[in-house]
Amino acid sequence: MKAKRYIALFLAIVMCAAVLASCGKTGDDAAGTSNQPAASPNQSASGGGADASAPAQTTDGGGGNAPAQEVVYYAATTFSDPWWDPALFMGLMNADLAGMIYENLVGLEMDGSVSPQLAESWDISADGLAYTFQLRKGVQWHKGYGEFTSADVKFSLERHLDPEVGSVNIDNLAIPNIKSIDCPDDHTVVINLINRDVDLLNRLAMFYGIIVCKAHNDKNGIEGINTDPIGTGQFIFDGGTLGIRTEAVRNRDWWGVFTGNIDRVISTYINDTNTIYAAFDNGELDAIGLYDRDKVAEYANKGYPVTMNPVLQLLYIGVNMQLAPFDDIRVREAFFYAIDVDYYIENLFYGMEDPVGSYVPPTCKYALRDYFKYEYNPEKAKALLAEAGYANGCPFTMWSVNDALGQPPAILAQDQLTRAGFIVDMQNVEFGVYINQVRSGTAPMWVLYNDTSPMGDAMIIRYKSEFYPGNNWSGVVDDEYDRFVDAAMNAATEKERYDNYYAAQKRMMDLRVVFPVATNSMGRVSQKNVSGFARYADMGFRLATVIKG
Repeated sequence: MKAKRYIALFLAIVMCAAVLASCGKTGDDAAGTSNQPAASPNQSASGGGADASAPAQTTDGGGGNAPAQEVVYYAATTFSDPWWDPALFMGLMNADLAGMIYENLVGLEMDGSVSPQLAESWDISADGLAYTFQLRKGVQWHKGYGEFTSADVKFSLERHLDPEVGSVNIDNLAIPNIKSIDCPDDHTVVINLINRDVDLLNRLAMFYGIIVCKAHNDKNGIEGINTDPIGTGQFIFDGGTLGIRTEAVRNRDWWGVFTGNIDRVISTYINDTNTIYAAFDNGELDAIGLYDRDKVAEYANKGYPVTMNPVLQLLYIGVNMQLAPFDDIRVREAFFYAIDVDYYIENLFYGMEDPVGSYVPPTCKYALRDYFKYEYNPEKAKALLAEAGYANGCPFTMWSVNDALGQPPAILAQDQLTRAGFIVDMQNVEFGVYINQVRSGTAPMWVLYNDTSPMGDAMIIRYKSEFYPGNNWSGVVDDEYDRFVDAAMNAATEKERYDNYYAAQKRMMDLRVVFPVATNSMGRVSQKNVSGFARYADMGFRLATVIKG
């Protein structure tokens, strides 16, 4: 009981200071800018006296004149990289408001399917090697750069191969598998592949498939995109400094349906969580996103609207099966019996998360959602350890990150493992030290929140034998697992890929090397006069549906 009381007290103290997980965002699911509090609602975008807190005016969804009174949405973030080039993005949130300024050929839905965006329709040849897209007509680039055409699509994809661009997304888009890109007319694009790629549409729907403006590049060069990003999306970049502050104004010529009433968004970088809370409490921010469950509950109790939005991330406890004592399957099974998921969900997540069925987050396309069923039984764990020769305790070292997010789950794990007969030497270290340990294959056990892609295939592929040591932190050197993953990667149909990725996940869970503890979500807390938020599968932030009253 003393241990539980200590953990509960520690969690109460630490979680109050928790910032976001590895993605590094607090504030709304936006991005932002400046080490100063967000602009006051009584400031106009230009710093004048327009009162954005006055009653909002609902505006039409198409063109026409802007309303006399702008409705301004104020956001904040704790993280933003200093570039606007999608070829350099590691996620959609790498640049402020990117999801509202840029668009793709197709969009990603919450169920993993794709929907029309800049492409109205598409056809796939019988052999799966030619994708023909019919583009939306009349779509205009921001700031007078002309009509969006097939030439922009060809340019956007081929520029990833330009050494001067320095793209980090060549493999994400599988660019080497593209044989050619043909443009029979301004509104038709044909992507010809060398080999089948049943995930091509999903790739094109992700942040690395963003379409950029060829005319803008021709005029301003590669670097122009970082000073004045041009897109076709619902908002137009309207000034600011990368990594400091970003403003965008509603695109009244947008082709889509705009049901909200936001005319301008101002996003500010604030690197202190308490400053963000204070700005929200003072009405200077319209919504904030946070992982701190204590603060979520506090705001809910005060009557603020709160929604929990799952992210592509789980809390994991993993072991390296190449290192003693976890090279013994009996010890790994004992480890699985030692973890009490319900206790995590109740005491770490305050009932706001769920158990999971695989090591791939359940919102991912290829996630196996209902396979793994945990059983908490410390007595079974002790019996297995005794059978493996550890009747007097099984010693090992567990590594975790020494920040506000990493320490609480590690403390819980240490307590539960100790109760099951393990002797845990816990090492809480800086993130860089931690990564070196797990990547070098010298960490017997590790605890971490970890991200993956909306498809989830990257999480599955990383555990192939060839990636140990390296991304394969668990030392999975298993021919059967490799065969399933290889078959999935070379699948000719989507069903074949699903079947083999499912089989790989089953094999992985049966090896007992990665324990997926629970989902992880971000709580969005908004002001009482703000509503209409929508969730997007790419985790992007958009305002086309948001109403500020």
